Amino acid sequence: MLLDSLEWLGHSGFRIRVGRAVVYIDPYRVSPDSPPADLILITHGHYDHFSPQDLERLSASGTRLVGPAAVAERVSGQVHSIAPGETLEDELVRGLHVSAVAAYNTSKRDGEGNPFHPREAGWVGYELTVRGERLYHSGDTDVIPEMDGVTGVDVALLPVSGVYVMTAQEAAEAARRIQPRVAVPMHWGEHIGTEEDARVFAERAPVEVRIMTKRE
Repeated sequence: MLLDSLEWLGHSGFRIRVGRAVVYIDPYRVSPDSPPADLILITHGHYDHFSPQDLERLSASGTRLVGPAAVAERVSGQVHSIAPGETLEDELVRGLHVSAVAAYNTSKRDGEGNPFHPREAGWVGYELTVRGERLYHSGDTDVIPEMDGVTGVDVALLPVSGVYVMTAQEAAEAARRIQPRVAVPMHWGEHIGTEEDARVFAERAPVEVRIMTKRE
């Protein structure tokens, strides 16, 4: 099952094993002995999601990276730029299909009134189809209409910390809209957000919730 091959690395970072391949999403402060990546997916350019130090640590000769244009232009090697609504033309990992979903703020703003994650930046979340099962990593976002496009996924990874992303209650509303088989709270326990946010989400979400233990 998809959930059995998924590991939470802390904050919004995850590792997925697809057969013999290893896929990372937003790796940040990963363990030095982490297995090298076949594919790395980056949602946006903020340092706690796009960490050049972690990319260097995880990269091998065949590692490919996918991210929005503002990320792709800052990385050398085998890089694929992707925008909301786009799908990879060829499968980078056998048994894996990747599509980009918009990710942006509607209500989380800085002191000058600008959204922390503006829609026009072209930042993304990802929908992955792994051997017939679907996983959605929302990236840093509020509840947005584009989430309707991933309704019914098997696993939804949703931020719960508030401030820059959805609060636990807003994430519960996202889960109601998406109706995943299982929802996993993320974006907590590192710089912002606590286990209490994850537990509040679990109490309020109208779907099964799995609070994952961080893998070192």
